[in-house]
Amino acid sequence: MNKGIVVAGATGEVGKRLVEKLIAQNPNTDIHVLVRTRSSSLDDSVQQHVIDFNQLNSFALDVNFDMAFCCLGTTIKRAGSKANFKHVDHNLIVQFARWTQEHGCRKFACISAVGANTQSSNFYLSVKGETEHDLSQMNWLTLWLIRPSLLLGNRDEFRLGEHIGSIAGRLISPLLFGPLKKYKPVHMLHVAQIMADLVNEPDNKEGCFVLEGEALL
Repeated sequence: MNKGIVVAGATGEVGKRLVEKLIAQNPNTDIHVLVRTRSSSLDDSVQQHVIDFNQLNSFALDVNFDMAFCCLGTTIKRAGSKANFKHVDHNLIVQFARWTQEHGCRKFACISAVGANTQSSNFYLSVKGETEHDLSQMNWLTLWLIRPSLLLGNRDEFRLGEHIGSIAGRLISPLLFGPLKKYKPVHMLHVAQIMADLVNEPDNKEGCFVLEGEALL
């Protein structure tokens, strides 16, 4: 690759694992991350850019990108309201996508969620579906929509609901097969590895690809 890689959401649970794998697999490629505050947990080889995501349109880098990864996301509880949740999980993601295109990027991978659907009665999934739809309307050479189910793995922030869910998920996972297989829990490291491997996908692989179920497991 003769250009760089850019990641938004690099300090999140999947994002930080993704960056580690990108560093290991692309030692000769510049890796840029957009962060709200500088993180000491990121490797020194990564180029950190401290930005206000709400003002991203006014921020420009003198570099182009081959590949962009979006791991931005929050929860309704953490966001404080449905409106704030949609701002992060839709508005900021679409804004980041447009920003990457202004920097020459034509390959984009974004974490979504299994069940994402604009028509879903579930607000969370309807927002994810709207984000997927808007991303798919942009002029990408290749777009990957990553739809994991419950994410397993140690977190910096303890969430009781997700802890209970992970235990329950492991118990029922053997019962999920056929159409239900896409709801099997998947480890964050595994999702990060699959995303990192997308960098090596051939340039002639064009279109929009949804990775869920068998493609993730």
